[in-house]
Amino acid sequence: MFALKLDEIPEQGLDLQWKEEKASLLGYVKDLSRIDFDFETPLQAEVKIQKAGQSVVITGKVEVTLRFQCVRCLKEFSYPLATTFELTLHPLKEAPSEEETEVGSEEMESSFFEGGEIHLSEIVCEQIFLEIPYQPVCQEGCKGLCPKCGKDLNLSSCGCGKEELGSVFSALKKLKLD
Repeated sequence: MFALKLDEIPEQGLDLQWKEEKASLLGYVKDLSRIDFDFETPLQAEVKIQKAGQSVVITGKVEVTLRFQCVRCLKEFSYPLATTFELTLHPLKEAPSEEETEVGSEEMESSFFEGGEIHLSEIVCEQIFLEIPYQPVCQEGCKGLCPKCGKDLNLSSCGCGKEELGSVFSALKKLKLD
C-alpha cells in the first residue's frame, strides 16, 4: 500500500502516479464483510497533493476494470471504472466533538489523517468503492433468467408460459362484507 509522509510534500505541491496490483488491493479489501467483485486490471492512480495550512487537498483520477456477476442473468462481465475526486484531509485533532452536528457539502468531501502520514492507497480504493454499482448488470436491457426453468432470456425465450399475476388486491374481490 502506498503512503506519503506530510514532510515529503513540498510547498508547490506534489504530482504522483502509481499502480496498485491485484494482490495489494485484495489485501486492503480483505476486511470487508462481503466482496462481490474482483479486480481485473491493476488500479491506476494519479493525484495532485497540495498543503493548505495544516490540511491537505488531494485532487485525483482513478481507473480500474472490475469483474462483476450480473444480478439478473448471473454472467460475469467486465466493468471499466474511472472517476475523479477532490478530498480535503484535516489533522485528526481538528475533528468535531462527538455531539451531533449537521454535515454540509464541504464536510462530505473532507476526511481526517493522523500521525503525519496519508494512506493514498486507501483513499483511492475508497473512491472506487463509492463508484461500484449497487446492482451490477451486464447490459442495460438484460432480461435475466426465467424464474421457472432458469433459461437465460438474453439468448432466447423459453417455452414456459407466463403466469398472469393479478393485482395484489385481487384476493379482496372474494371477500364478502355484511
